[in-house]
Amino acid sequence: MKLLARYLLKELVIPLGVWVAFLFLLLFVMQFLRGTDVLLGSAVTLGDLGQLLVYLAPHFLMMALPIAFLLAILLGLGRLSEDRELTALQALGIGPVQLLAGPLAIGAVLAAMMLVITSTFEPWGLTGVKEFVAEIIKKNVVGDVKSGVFYEDLSDLTLYAETVEGEDRRWTNVLLHDDRERSAPLLMLSRTGQVNTNVSGQVLTLVLGDGEAHRANRGSTSYAVVTFQQGEVAVGVEGSMGRRNRFRSPKEELTPSELLQAADEAERTGGDPKPFLMALHNRVGHALAPLSFALLGTPLAIGRRQGGRAWGYLLTLSGYVLFYLLMRLFEQMGQQGKLPLLVAGQLANVIFCAAGVVAMYRVSRSGTVR
Repeated sequence: MKLLARYLLKELVIPLGVWVAFLFLLLFVMQFLRGTDVLLGSAVTLGDLGQLLVYLAPHFLMMALPIAFLLAILLGLGRLSEDRELTALQALGIGPVQLLAGPLAIGAVLAAMMLVITSTFEPWGLTGVKEFVAEIIKKNVVGDVKSGVFYEDLSDLTLYAETVEGEDRRWTNVLLHDDRERSAPLLMLSRTGQVNTNVSGQVLTLVLGDGEAHRANRGSTSYAVVTFQQGEVAVGVEGSMGRRNRFRSPKEELTPSELLQAADEAERTGGDPKPFLMALHNRVGHALAPLSFALLGTPLAIGRRQGGRAWGYLLTLSGYVLFYLLMRLFEQMGQQGKLPLLVAGQLANVIFCAAGVVAMYRVSRSGTVR
């Protein structure tokens, strides 16, 4: 039995590692393409991309591990079925239920890993990537402002510099039009200017020197002009450039304890704590998905007819999409109070486990591994 266990683990663990690596790379490429306007900026280096990958790795693992595990089961055990190895094992008295031990053991290990990742590393990474991308956006402004070209990537702000010189990217003869306050737009003209990137957080500061500010009131004929030696214009990165930051998911940035604190705070202030509690239960439900995938995937793999790898890919895609849709459906029902939050977070796993038990019963009762 030990030899059989090692053999089955080899058939599952190697494909699992390969699929995790493939899906991890695919997810990073897809995320990179979504954020090219940030990640292909003039200030971005290979080191920045490496740091970004470290921050995103826990989140990508949470997405890749369940589907990679289901693929490994359906393709790994499916290959044994196609090669008639399972038929030989059955002739030796080893039934389908005994074959379930290996996938369940791996599923339990993966579930434990995902619980740790989603409770610690994933919130850390998503919080870090949010701040990191904000810093990249600010640095990109420094490098992307060109001499004699209007820069309009800041929402409701238009920036123009006649020349951009030096390593510190100083501007001369600067025009800045600020239309954030629609009723009273601001026009600033200065001889010098520069971006202050030393300000921490979600704030970008434009420092202008030796100029004048013009403000007109569109609701009246009033017009004001103020001269200044040095002026600063603060731009909120989250508000003005948040549309360029594709790496965001606020609730996933919170640890379980922070979600509970947020729920308590919402309840104390008269808000709705359900979204925070539902996010916590959903996180646990997603982490336990490998167990339900093992219970359902094993009988599907060993009981399927000859169909090649295409059948395994189709089952994996269909199963994961169905699981995701059920999770989203029950999440909405939980937030609307139609289901208890604990039930809503785990019901998709319960359904998959029940389907797996039925499928295993049918495979065992048939007495034949196809």
